[in-house]
Amino acid sequence: MKKKYSGFQRRVILFSKISFAGLIAVSVSNVVLSICFVNEKLTQSGYTILLVLGCIFLGVLSLLFLQYVIKPIRVLEDTIETLNDESFDYKLDKDSLTDSLTRILDKYKSSIEREHAEIVLRQESEYAQLQSQINPHFLYNTLEVVRGQALIDDNYKIADMTEALAKYFRYNIGKDNDKVPLSEEIDNVYNYIKIQQYRFADKFSFHIYVHDDSKEYKNCMIPKMTLQPIVENAIFHGIEGKIGQGTIDLHIVTTEERLIVSVADDGIGMNEETLTQINQSLKKHAIVLNYSKKKKQNGIALENVNNRLKLLFGKEYGINISSTWMVGTEVEITIPKVLMEAN
Repeated sequence: MKKKYSGFQRRVILFSKISFAGLIAVSVSNVVLSICFVNEKLTQSGYTILLVLGCIFLGVLSLLFLQYVIKPIRVLEDTIETLNDESFDYKLDKDSLTDSLTRILDKYKSSIEREHAEIVLRQESEYAQLQSQINPHFLYNTLEVVRGQALIDDNYKIADMTEALAKYFRYNIGKDNDKVPLSEEIDNVYNYIKIQQYRFADKFSFHIYVHDDSKEYKNCMIPKMTLQPIVENAIFHGIEGKIGQGTIDLHIVTTEERLIVSVADDGIGMNEETLTQINQSLKKHAIVLNYSKKKKQNGIALENVNNRLKLLFGKEYGINISSTWMVGTEVEITIPKVLMEAN
């Protein structure tokens, strides 16, 4: 029976002489069958090698996918879960979602802490205000009675001082507004200055300088009780220790975007060490949650005002202090320029 093969039709003939038998053995084989057999072996080996290499490649690819995709997503999921946690503690590897997600979370955490601090500060302020508002109408009425009696007795100094005191208390405990026009804040400073001038027997003079041609500054909004603590600090830590009379000047400057108010005195000033300590404290912007419980001392009033301004407007705003020993001190307040809305 003959068989046909595609491809080569050549044959291999092998001869082997068998001496002792006087025979010659002949072996005939098809070349195409040998080639096919060899090719089949090679093909099977190639498939095996490719399969092994493919498995190795998929394994490496899976590890890379796990490292750079799955792991960061799991870290992100765990981090998002902490958003409902009041402690809000998180830690991301710099190789996960890199610095961008970390910056976003930092901003979010700062916003949460800032909002919490504002709430606590407001609650403490309201509590302190409630303590002083045992009966404000009784206080106002009593001061009016004293003022009326002083006018009857022609004691105009007592009448004037009592009127200033009544206006001062009415401003500080009579309104709930967080921000007021600058004109109202200045009026409150005037009333406070008038009371202190009676106390210190005209030891100092007070002047206001407006470096603006327009009267727009009067309608600039400013947090309530911002200027009075600064002026108080100038009196008790600057002017009071000075020999002779002193001067307190209030300078007002407005730009397109900012309101700058500075309080300058020619009192005893501060030495370099004290100034450095206060400025470092202001730059650190450590949120003081229990500031109302702190003892009054030099720098605390400034720190409280500075913290409040930064909480309300941002880190780029607040207080800047310059001072020279036995020359004087200047406290500069910078806040965004926001005009009072027209009714």
